[in-house]
Amino acid sequence: MAKGPATEGRLGDLHNKVAEVMISALDTIEKSQHAYELMDAEVIADKGIKEPEINPALLSVMVRFLDANKVTCAPEAGNTMGELEQRLADKAKRRRSVGNVVHLTDE
Repeated sequence: MAKGPATEGRLGDLHNKVAEVMISALDTIEKSQHAYELMDAEVIADKGIKEPEINPALLSVMVRFLDANKVTCAPEAGNTMGELEQRLADKAKRRRSVGNVVHLTDE
């Protein structure tokens, strides 16, 4: 085995493979969830079949992978994330205009 640092190309290959594994895991869970949704409710209850869920640790690793690679998204206008982003921006703007002032009332 060669000694010394990995080449940029090898690191790029590793990065791509890690991303492919994560995508494959998400594809597998989606297919499992779809199959679960198509199952008869009585069969699910009789056999005690639980709805497939993604492993929280794997999901956490995926989020860190995206964060480490500076992967972000810009919410489309009209979707829930866009509305949340706008509300948070408005709240931050109000906070900057007022500062850290707490108004006291007799209520």
